[in-house]
Amino acid sequence: MFLPHASPKEVKKRLRIALVGSHLPRQCGIATFAASLSRALEGIMGRDSTWFVALNNNEHYDYPSKVIYQIEQDRLENYQTAAELINSSEIDIVSLQHEFGLFGGPDGIHIVEFLNHLQKPVVTTFHTVLEKPSSSQKKAFIEVAAFSQALVVMNERAIAMMTDIYNIPPSKIHLIQHGVPDAFYIDPAYYKHQLQLSERFVVLTFGFLSPNKGIEIMLKAMPAVVKKHPAVLYIVLGVTHPTVKKRHGEEYRESLKNLVKNFDIAENVLFVVEFVDDDTLGYYLGAADLVVCPYHSEGQITSGVLSNSLGKGKAIISTPYLHAQVALAGGKGRLVNFNDPVGMSEAVLQLIENSEERLSLAGQAYIAGLQMSWSRVSRQYLDVFGALMSQAIGTNKQDRVFTLPVINMNYLKTLTDDTSIVQHALFGIPDYAHNYSADDAARAIVACAHYFNMFKDESVLFLVDKYIAFLSHARQKNGWFYNYLNYQKGFPAQELSQDTFGRCLWGLGAAASLVQNRDQGILARELLEASIPQLDKLTYTRAQAYSACGLGNYLSRFPESKTAEDGLRLIVDSLLQRYRENASDSWRWFENFLTYDNARLPHALLLGYRHFSEPVYLETALSALDFLIDTQYQEGYFDLIGNKGWYVKGGERALFCQQPLDAGALTEACLLASALSGQQKYLDLAYAAFQWYLGRNRLGKALYHPATGSCSDGLAENGPSKNRGAESTISFLLGLLSLYGWELFGRFHYKKKTIIKNVRYNTNNEKSK
Repeated sequence: MFLPHASPKEVKKRLRIALVGSHLPRQCGIATFAASLSRALEGIMGRDSTWFVALNNNEHYDYPSKVIYQIEQDRLENYQTAAELINSSEIDIVSLQHEFGLFGGPDGIHIVEFLNHLQKPVVTTFHTVLEKPSSSQKKAFIEVAAFSQALVVMNERAIAMMTDIYNIPPSKIHLIQHGVPDAFYIDPAYYKHQLQLSERFVVLTFGFLSPNKGIEIMLKAMPAVVKKHPAVLYIVLGVTHPTVKKRHGEEYRESLKNLVKNFDIAENVLFVVEFVDDDTLGYYLGAADLVVCPYHSEGQITSGVLSNSLGKGKAIISTPYLHAQVALAGGKGRLVNFNDPVGMSEAVLQLIENSEERLSLAGQAYIAGLQMSWSRVSRQYLDVFGALMSQAIGTNKQDRVFTLPVINMNYLKTLTDDTSIVQHALFGIPDYAHNYSADDAARAIVACAHYFNMFKDESVLFLVDKYIAFLSHARQKNGWFYNYLNYQKGFPAQELSQDTFGRCLWGLGAAASLVQNRDQGILARELLEASIPQLDKLTYTRAQAYSACGLGNYLSRFPESKTAEDGLRLIVDSLLQRYRENASDSWRWFENFLTYDNARLPHALLLGYRHFSEPVYLETALSALDFLIDTQYQEGYFDLIGNKGWYVKGGERALFCQQPLDAGALTEACLLASALSGQQKYLDLAYAAFQWYLGRNRLGKALYHPATGSCSDGLAENGPSKNRGAESTISFLLGLLSLYGWELFGRFHYKKKTIIKNVRYNTNNEKSK
């Protein structure tokens, strides 16, 4: 197999770009788009600057040599192989053409496997942005966006949808219109002569035929048009969409032919069954006096037909689908209601009979089309590619982003029964011989809340209901919480734990702030507010740190809560005092020992700085975090403190029985440190900490099991534990979700005090803005 290769001198002169999508001769709109973009890019950078990875739909195609690999869309292993091939080649950047139906898996989720293994920057062009996605579509869309360093859409409406519906930051999105061939305006009479249509008034609809095309609406409008103007010829140009043809044959085209027969308009309708390549389109679109787009699909955000018609300077009549609303605004075309043959016939007649108006629309369209030429569009893509490459210089982003696994919440569901989440599991099987714990229920709330806030996947809300109900049951009248509940649904004799109290506040704060559900949010808020008065009884640093995590979340949603603010101040001041009492030049820490969940302590001070903006909190947090990193980061990986002896000041540190919760806590703390300090090193270290789960550790063994979404309970001398309980899996999810949050929302998401924008609940339990 031939792979692109260039000398270092050539690398400086031009980029080598891999376009991932379908490719001609596969008959597909994405294939046509990608081929046009490739030609335009090579017109600027020269030959052999673009290459292709082609998606196949179980058909055989005679691809040109530019296609360096073919992915069979339903074969998951092909996606990883394609990524590894690009990683080993001289490709500089990947241009991914995204359409839900192009890739395998539910809603095209298989493409995430490709992105997961890729080590080159990615610019993703979204050809479809759904206004009302299913939860599965939304998750797939957001995951693709998370793995991409830049996103391209083709009109302004798509930007608003991506920010409002998918919570993607505008800074990541670039507006580049659909390209059109560079062309001078030529009178339709020239092309009509070539097609022997000189005496006809030509109305054109073109592109792949499918029921969404709405051609029957124009056919129903034709009798009224033909009655006044018998010379009108309606041309329907294009082959049936391959997917439609595979499932239904030519059923749609035959139904259209029946309409033509029934309306007795055979002399006025011409079906041209040809694939619409550039040459074919050039003639027929050139000959058109009027282009009609009678589509049914209101949510269509991008239309190559509409773009090409504008580029050719054509008067256009269209239904008001999303792209048409934007593209034809301001006098560049006429809009007719959906499913309105009468309105369509009236609009067509008006433009036939009013040549001045028709030519005015054509002129406006041509002016708009000049901004969409492929020569201009390709340069805009190169601007995005170049900016991305320059940003990548001096960073390790390519080494960081693409090791992230797909988020899998299934194991949490496996461990959860009607009561709550089971604490332990043997070989991935829930172990009911042990207790349920409030600790795990609280942490699970945090994971589910962040997942729901990111993906709006309501399938996890029933888990949150169970966990909050468990915490409510475990809560005592004095505001403390029992930790353990046995399988017989009774609380055994136990001491009330400060750590459990802190973790419960952490979970309740996450539920109150991140779950957009009134009942859950109200109950979590009531439980948290009622427990805050117990904060002054906390003496354990980790209990204080967990509480700070909960209050930090809570204040991001309810910054007006004086009780929560006073509680956070009490905690961070106490931690600050503990640091001052115990830290020295050689031991910059809050205590004379390092045990479990160590990074939560500086994390708490970082949350204090984020809310109060007092420099001493940031300075102390970074000093302690640097000490923790220096102690554990060895030879390019994190060698975590083991729980067989821990690490006492002046003693030897334990090397094994390393715990997953420490890797997750480090990941979150380093991310927040990078956001608040602006220092790149913490971002790199956050990814290194997370990669501990994936084998970047002392033994080089992965603890995460992607098939089930579970995580081993620890790293011992003989390798990862065979048990996979709740704590380890939740800690993995918290680390992974925090990295997804960074990739989706960037530093601003972590810096701002209020992370839920413009949403409050009033005293009547009604959502308001």
